[in-house]
Amino acid sequence: MSVQQVIIRDLGFDDIIELTLLINELGYHTSVNEMESRFKIISAHPDYKTIVAVANGEIVGVSGLCKGIFYEKNGMYMRILVFIVKQNSRKKGIGKLLIRACEDWAAEQGLNTILINSGNREERVDAHEFYKEMGYTIKSSGFVKYL
Repeated sequence: MSVQQVIIRDLGFDDIIELTLLINELGYHTSVNEMESRFKIISAHPDYKTIVAVANGEIVGVSGLCKGIFYEKNGMYMRILVFIVKQNSRKKGIGKLLIRACEDWAAEQGLNTILINSGNREERVDAHEFYKEMGYTIKSSGFVKYL
């Protein structure tokens, strides 16, 4: 699969099954019904955008984006909330095309900072290297508490 065969486009409701499979591959168990419910809310929000990479008619990657406003300085940023390329489609330039599409959308929105969170699990090591290769730097640690 060459990079030229990849199309980047917005995710649609017809893509929910493929989105669900990708979210599960990322390590977050969810059902098609749950994903459909979530995507209805996400797609209705003007500060969110979900894009997919399609190769040979198959969705092989997804990125979920959200605009945010800084508290600590003037301006706005984009956060990549989810980013995955199917295991069997990695190392083919698809992730690079997808991340560049994310950056293009941020620029179109007048945003000049992009944030990506990625877990510290062993299976994320390759993702961290990819982000560094794409010019991203490790800046902070995140914390979570479930209520």
